[in-house]
Amino acid sequence: MEIGLAERAQALLPRTILYTILGVLGGWLYHLMRPALEAALSRDYRDFSWASGKRGVGSFLKSTWDAAFKSKKLFAEFHRRILEANHGNIHLIPIPHCSTGFMLMVPKRLLNEYVRQPENDISLKRYTLQALVPDYTTLGGHIVVHPVYRNVVHKELQQKLAGKMDMVNEEMTAALDDIVASQVGTNGEAKINMWDTVNRVLSRSANRIISGYSLSRNQEYGDATAQYAATFFATAAYARFIPPFLRPLLLPLLCRPLMRHIKTAAKHATPVIKERMVIVDAAGQKGAEPELPNDMLSAVIVAAKKDNHSGAEYDPMVIVARMMVLNFVQSYTNLVTMTNLVFDLISLPEGDFETMVADLRAEIAREMDKGDGFSHNFFQRLDLMDSLIRESMRYNPIGETGLERVVEKKGGFTFPNGVHVPQGAILAAPIKAYQRDEAAYTGGFNPRRSIEDPEHPKMTDISPKFLNFGLGRGACPGRFFTSNLLKLMLTHLLLGYDFVRLEKRPENVRKVTLDEPCGRHLITLKKRNVQ
Repeated sequence: MEIGLAERAQALLPRTILYTILGVLGGWLYHLMRPALEAALSRDYRDFSWASGKRGVGSFLKSTWDAAFKSKKLFAEFHRRILEANHGNIHLIPIPHCSTGFMLMVPKRLLNEYVRQPENDISLKRYTLQALVPDYTTLGGHIVVHPVYRNVVHKELQQKLAGKMDMVNEEMTAALDDIVASQVGTNGEAKINMWDTVNRVLSRSANRIISGYSLSRNQEYGDATAQYAATFFATAAYARFIPPFLRPLLLPLLCRPLMRHIKTAAKHATPVIKERMVIVDAAGQKGAEPELPNDMLSAVIVAAKKDNHSGAEYDPMVIVARMMVLNFVQSYTNLVTMTNLVFDLISLPEGDFETMVADLRAEIAREMDKGDGFSHNFFQRLDLMDSLIRESMRYNPIGETGLERVVEKKGGFTFPNGVHVPQGAILAAPIKAYQRDEAAYTGGFNPRRSIEDPEHPKMTDISPKFLNFGLGRGACPGRFFTSNLLKLMLTHLLLGYDFVRLEKRPENVRKVTLDEPCGRHLITLKKRNVQ
């Protein structure tokens, strides 16, 4: 009897495995097909314009395939259709790695309408949870959406920024000596990988006021935070291709490098955090303010102690995870922006390049003579440099889309012009289409655009014309730190080195909707002999 059961079980095993594989593949296929079916067949989406020009399941699937594997060509066509449309309607565009499989692209004149809506109606928090897959890319959803982020960043990197720039400058000077100057050969030249160099220099410099002096000088900690920041967003994007029922099995494998970076950072950060917790607890017992280093880590620890859920938040590992995400939020944006900036500068046409470099150095020297070099006020006066950076950001947004929000309002949301979007839909702005619109920005790439504009917009100004830092209540509170950090690095490079001009700008690398500067290209710096 037992032998018979064993034989039958053995005979059923291949069939069971086959059916399991077919079931998994079928579920995965449905996960990939569901957006096409919903967009093409649901009455909720029938009134929207399709950026592909044709409505239907087949058209949607083709656009999805192109978005994944031919995104540059596809989005160029989307840009043309969106900018040529004169009806002001919302466009439906397949975005394969977002949770719904597509986004609704909002006309420029309606952007302010949805970003100013209450969080319960049009939610940035919900989109963040969907986009970052925090249960696997970090230690849970509370790590990325807790209000401690915005409050601490606003206080430490905006209100208190002026008092921290000396520390950032000290750390960047040391970082450039260790990372760039050490590569200069006997001929006075250094060939550097711009992506890797920027990643290491900016991560270390920012960590001086984010994680503190000792951790900013810790090589292993710095490498862990830099690599986590550089790979976090792409990992989250790929994770969203995996259906929910397979995520517990596959995402721990996909996200293992991220968890390894958190573990490595924790090895060095946990003793520092525990030491500061002792100071916080002792001060609390005395009813006094704790005397802590002037960095964001201290602010996060204090905020966690005061939090209503301090039992969960006031934990070293949770604080490490928060610091890693905070590093990602500022570091990835700065990494992409600074690398693009240098590529844009050194690929200016011959003559324009030399003039721009000379004018930038003249501006730096003129403002240095006022006696407050490398201070917050000094960087606010670098108008030409600000114009160059703003134009580089305008021309090279990190992704095709921005201002993403999820419609949470029951029954959906209706714009003032009567256009209705259903609950659960993702709204977004086609940032690259709007910011490369020749009708709005004539003359292509112009590093002096803001100088020539009568309004003289700054890179930290936000408006529907410049969306890199967001719009409305979701605008990035750390953009003032980004402005100072980028100007600080470019100032040091211009004063210490000559850039060798490139005849052709290195092409960016596409990752579906992400558009990153080439991470493999080497540039040449020549050490300047300045008396």
